[in-house]
Amino acid sequence: MSIVLAGFFLGLSLIVAVGPQNAMLLKYGIRRDHIGLIIVVCALSDVILITSGTAGVGYLVEKFPNALQVLKYVGAAYLAYFTFTCFRDAFKTKGEAIEVESTQPKAPQEVASFDGSQARSTTKTAARVEIKRSPSWVKPLLTALALTWLNPGAYVDVVVMLGSIANQYGESGRWLFAVGAICASFTWFPFIGFGAARFSHVLSRPTVWRWINFGIGVIMIGLTLKLLLL
Repeated sequence: MSIVLAGFFLGLSLIVAVGPQNAMLLKYGIRRDHIGLIIVVCALSDVILITSGTAGVGYLVEKFPNALQVLKYVGAAYLAYFTFTCFRDAFKTKGEAIEVESTQPKAPQEVASFDGSQARSTTKTAARVEIKRSPSWVKPLLTALALTWLNPGAYVDVVVMLGSIANQYGESGRWLFAVGAICASFTWFPFIGFGAARFSHVLSRPTVWRWINFGIGVIMIGLTLKLLLL
C-alpha cells in the first residue's frame, strides 16, 4: 500500500500543476462542452504514458531526442493556437461570447387572499447564461489529443521521470507504483473537469468568463515559451 500511495502522490504532484491539460479541462468544463469525453481521453492517455514509462519505454525516449524536438515545435504551435482562442474568447463582445436564454413568463394567475379578494398577479422571468458549446465532439477530441500527445513535457515527466522512479521499486513494486499514479489521474481529471462544470453557473458569468479566458491565455503564453526553451 505504501508503494501505491507513493505513486499516487507523485502522479498527483505532476498533474495538479497548471498545464495545457488542466487549462483545457477548466475551459471546456465551464462550457460543459463534451467534458466527459475529454476526461476519458486525458485519463486513458495517462494510463498509456504511465504504463509505457513503467515498462521501460523511457529509455527509448532518451535515445531519440530528435523526436522530442519535432514534438516541441509542433506542440508549441498548437499551444499558441490554443492561447489565441483564449484571448479571442476573452475579448469578444457580450453578444458573441455568451448566449442568454430567458424563459417566458407564465400567464398571470389570480390567487385568492384570505379575505376573499383577489391578490395582485405576479410574473417571474428566469434568465440563464450559457457558453456556446462545440456543435460536434470532434474538435474537443482533437484538442484533448493534441494538448496531451504533442507536449514533450508529458514524455519527460511521465514516461522518463515517473517511469524511472517506478522501476526503483523492483519488478513487482513498479507496477504497484504505476497503479497509484494511474489512480491519481483518474481522481484529478474528473475533479477539475466535472468541478468546473458543476460551478459553471458562476464561472460562466460574462465578466468571470472573460477573466478566466484571459488568465488561461497568459498561462498558456508562459507554457509555450517554456516549451520552446526546453
